[in-house]
Amino acid sequence: MARLGRRALSAVPAAARPPRAGAEGEPWKRWTGALVLAWLGLWVAQFAPLQVLLPGLTARVDTGGGWLDVVRDFGVVAGAGGLVAALALPLVGRALDRTPPGAGHRGWYVAAVAACAGGLVLLGARTTLLGAAAAWSLTLLGLCAAGTVLTVAVTRRVPPGRRGTVSTGVGAANAVGIVLGTALAASTGDDARTGGLLLAGAVLACCAPYALTRPPPPLPPAPSVAASTGPPEPGPAARRASRHLLAGFGVRGLLVLGNALGTTLLLFFFTYRLGLADAEDFLVRVVLVYVVASVLTAAVCGPLSDRLRARRRFLVASTALQAVAALALAAVPERGTVLGAALVLGVGWGTFTAVDQAVVAAVAAATQRPAAAVALLGIAASLAQNLGPLAAAVVVTVAGGFTPLYVLAAVVVGAAGLLAAALPAERSTARQARAPQAVAGRHMEDGATPPPSPRTVARWRKPKDS
Repeated sequence: MARLGRRALSAVPAAARPPRAGAEGEPWKRWTGALVLAWLGLWVAQFAPLQVLLPGLTARVDTGGGWLDVVRDFGVVAGAGGLVAALALPLVGRALDRTPPGAGHRGWYVAAVAACAGGLVLLGARTTLLGAAAAWSLTLLGLCAAGTVLTVAVTRRVPPGRRGTVSTGVGAANAVGIVLGTALAASTGDDARTGGLLLAGAVLACCAPYALTRPPPPLPPAPSVAASTGPPEPGPAARRASRHLLAGFGVRGLLVLGNALGTTLLLFFFTYRLGLADAEDFLVRVVLVYVVASVLTAAVCGPLSDRLRARRRFLVASTALQAVAALALAAVPERGTVLGAALVLGVGWGTFTAVDQAVVAAVAAATQRPAAAVALLGIAASLAQNLGPLAAAVVVTVAGGFTPLYVLAAVVVGAAGLLAAALPAERSTARQARAPQAVAGRHMEDGATPPPSPRTVARWRKPKDS
């Protein structure tokens, strides 16, 4: 009888069993390391142009205008790139859903990284606002497409109990990418062409290992996804997944937009509002405080969110901290306040990045088209990040100052905190551990023996043990 029980238990598919340590540990670590390194390259491409290349370009082009004209043109160029990426990402998500994972997705990833690096090279060589907008659009299109491939991989291959840890690595890459990209771009001074080449080289060096690393096996499909092989049906599960997807879009978009409103015009704020002679050096110190706080916070909050499974609480805490930092800048615009606000903002942003990938994966995995869902959530972040400078420029230009801008940033992130309550609540660890067996039992091949329940196994073993 005991032999029969062991034989029945062996019918559980290997994909539904918990991952084993030992032989699988090193490949898992290599793939996770390559994933984090790839995100580091993408963050370099995202923030360095916004902080150095684009502001420098608009300042050189607008030599005869005032500082408000420089801010306006910077916002227009950044916003144009975000709009192009937002229009193209749904097509990328649909193509990924129709492409088998593996080699096909690797081809999309390689093409996207090449487009991102090529856009950076072109951006450094542009001398007009129209050319800069076109080059930045190409950069963002490749960046967002590559980021969609990486996030789909997390959704399909990383168990829920490990997604917080992966988010921690991505959050740390976010912070390091800001410093590395800004340092590379600023090290060339006014030589934007060399700066674009350095950034493109950094992107290729960081993103290449992921294309050469073998990914872990995919997870078994979620019940609501595996049970449907035809067109989506408007059932309760589908409607619930749609509500969660819209809530994730709103939370991610508002939170990233609030952060962009508060950070993308810092160099202008230091130069024209505080009147600092060492504005660029002070920006470097502020960024370092922000980065250190963000990395340390993400290192703590990511694994903690895996254990607590209460990621919504982390999002609410993140929005509260960022709102406090923005209001402090609006109330007391001084050098000391800026450093304190950078510390608080870094803690808030680190809390967000520690759970961001986990929240995106949880929301997308419950839908019938996960890649399209990831692309939609990517639009929320990309559009907010790149329309943020345009919105900030409009607010500063109309109001003639920065105080209304930081008040608006606090309101926007506060709205994200309220909307976080509409996100799905994760199941407890015990229920999550039982989920793969339940899924495997419902979606085995025809004719296979379903796995027995624990009560059945105990009844089989009872005669021998008694």
